Amino acid sequence: MKLYEATKILHSRGFILEKAHVLNQAAKSKDDEFYTYLKDIEKELKHYNFGGKIVYCCCDNPEWSNFYKYFRDNFDSLGLKGLISSHYEENGKPYWTEYYGEERIDHPLKGNGDCTSPECIALSKKADVIVTNPPFSLFNKIVETYQNKPFVMLCTPIKMSKPTCLNLYLAGKLRYGYNTVGNFYRPEGAKDKHVYCAWYTNLPVNKSFRPLNLVEYDEEKFPKFDNADVVAVKTQKEIPDTDEILGVPVSILQNVDPDNLPFDILGVDGKLKLNGESVFDRLLIKLR
Repeated sequence: MKLYEATKILHSRGFILEKAHVLNQAAKSKDDEFYTYLKDIEKELKHYNFGGKIVYCCCDNPEWSNFYKYFRDNFDSLGLKGLISSHYEENGKPYWTEYYGEERIDHPLKGNGDCTSPECIALSKKADVIVTNPPFSLFNKIVETYQNKPFVMLCTPIKMSKPTCLNLYLAGKLRYGYNTVGNFYRPEGAKDKHVYCAWYTNLPVNKSFRPLNLVEYDEEKFPKFDNADVVAVKTQKEIPDTDEILGVPVSILQNVDPDNLPFDILGVDGKLKLNGESVFDRLLIKLR
């Protein structure tokens, strides 16, 4: 079934496609102070080739950012050509930096360091690749801004359900990376934050995938959502073998080969309910 045909069918059944609610509290509260541990950065970035490239960390204060620290401390071993950084400061004096293996040079910014500002977009043109942990609440805007620039970024997997990311995924221009991250450290005095996150990139990702774990379809085990003719699938570990439309967790896309999908993606529904309770966005699929 082609995507546009399925979209017409779903609209006729009253589904709301590609309209996802903000599903994580970080985005709702603009609580974006999630800092990545160096070990998680090292674990992911070892899979990419940065040799001969200028890296731009567009949401990273060089005084404390582990992304900046990783590239600075491994400048020679990675074969970097250069390292640029900038960061947001609402009331301070933001600046951008450039480093070419010897001494860091700081430059004042005219604006507040918003990475989607024309000033920072101009900085990105000096670089070959962008690597950062951006504010979760601005992730879609940042991906949209830099979609034509090679990047590796970190955010919650559910962001793949948003139109910007899903359309890029379907076009083969966005992928999940190699690993997931579950713990972040917080501003001084705050407890560590436990948030399930994934890496996003438009660089090549070469990893193996296991086949879907299809199980026998049982209507009692797999009821339909209250407000849609869609089978409710709670976990990607068990997918019922049926021709029915399935509402699966968006994170299923982390575990399937994007170049050889075992199902057709029909859209996203962000208003589904099961037993009277609202659920996270569900990816609507039909098995091939």
